[in-house]
Amino acid sequence: MGFIKSLLKKYAALLPPAGLLLLALVLLPATLWLGGQVSARMEQSTRDSQALRSLAADVPSAGQPAVIQAYMDRLESEVEQIETLVRHSSQRELVAYDIFPAPTERSSQIFVEYGQAYVQAVNDLLGSLNARDAPSESEIRSQTGTSQRSDRRGGMTTTTRRQTTEQDPMVDALCRARAESISVYASPSVFAWHDYWTGFEFEGTQLALEDSWHAQIALWIYDDVSQTIQAMNRGSEKVSTSPVKRLLGIRFSGPVTVGDDRRRSAMGTGRDTRTSGRRDTLNYITPEKPSNFVDYAWTQRVGDQDYDVVHFAVSVIVDSRYVLDFMRELCSAKEHAFYEDFDPDGPLLQSRRNQISILENSVQVVQKEAPAHALYRYGDAAVMRLDLICEYVLSRDGYDKIKPEPILKQLGQSTSTDTTAPSAPGGGPEW
Repeated sequence: MGFIKSLLKKYAALLPPAGLLLLALVLLPATLWLGGQVSARMEQSTRDSQALRSLAADVPSAGQPAVIQAYMDRLESEVEQIETLVRHSSQRELVAYDIFPAPTERSSQIFVEYGQAYVQAVNDLLGSLNARDAPSESEIRSQTGTSQRSDRRGGMTTTTRRQTTEQDPMVDALCRARAESISVYASPSVFAWHDYWTGFEFEGTQLALEDSWHAQIALWIYDDVSQTIQAMNRGSEKVSTSPVKRLLGIRFSGPVTVGDDRRRSAMGTGRDTRTSGRRDTLNYITPEKPSNFVDYAWTQRVGDQDYDVVHFAVSVIVDSRYVLDFMRELCSAKEHAFYEDFDPDGPLLQSRRNQISILENSVQVVQKEAPAHALYRYGDAAVMRLDLICEYVLSRDGYDKIKPEPILKQLGQSTSTDTTAPSAPGGGPEW
């Protein structure tokens, strides 16, 4: 015991530091753990602070919801405008407002009058183009005494004089005078339905109604092509300065063969294949009815519950420098006036349309001295024949209101269960 007391007395000064050291060793783990917790909380607080600052920067102003709502309203308005334009694109001027969807009279005279109005409408198109065809054989004979005739053996064009047509100075002068007085070559016969209605013979109400419908839609397409030519030739008063030299034809039932030497030779005749006086029925494309022109359309469109699709051919002779320009213009937007929902008692409205897509194109050099072009004077520039296969889209919402029942049945739209066919004036069936 004495030793212990002696030892304690000797090292009494070291006891407090030793106690403190022991206490520090006991408290060290707890201090380290607590420090880690504090550090983690500080890091989390830093992250939360950064997130809050980021969110604060993105907080919209008090007026932001109103701006967003206005933007969404504008988008909705644009959608409605597009839908309206699509619907109005198929609401165009009619030749007569008493024919569709059914004639207002049972007399066949209503179709005779429709035909007369149709012929005048086509003549108006030609007038807007400042268009005429080359001098006819009767004109040449009456003014020069030279008779132009077709030699069926070789398809060559000859005259009763020793000179050929190209060499006869009187014929050449007559042809040049015609080319100087017009902007583009085109005859009424390039619009097949013109000649049909010129020689119209009533064969029954249903058939006359179907013909009227096909001719009416065709006239809309004639107008689109005519507006294209008019835009291309704007400012030109003679063929030599016009980008579009000649409209060869617009067809729905087959290709345009007018002015094509290759097809003429293959047929073994010097005469052009025309549709004069014959129906040129619309080529409506449905899952059951393929195109008259192409095996495969890159658009892959067929008629459905929203749209009708029509294929057609158009051929022109153009200045070689304007081939692509013509194609672009044909597919561009065009303006038209119309009565909404085809009500002639309503206001006359204005709208825009763009319904044509080009499916195929073919270009060939025109040999101006070839028999098919002997009476035409295209000017000094090189010219090309441009053959196009096109697609035309019609909004059913826009024009189904006036679509006749026979056409509805053909397109699978009819809901009528009436199978009776009352007689129409003249003995023909109605529907």
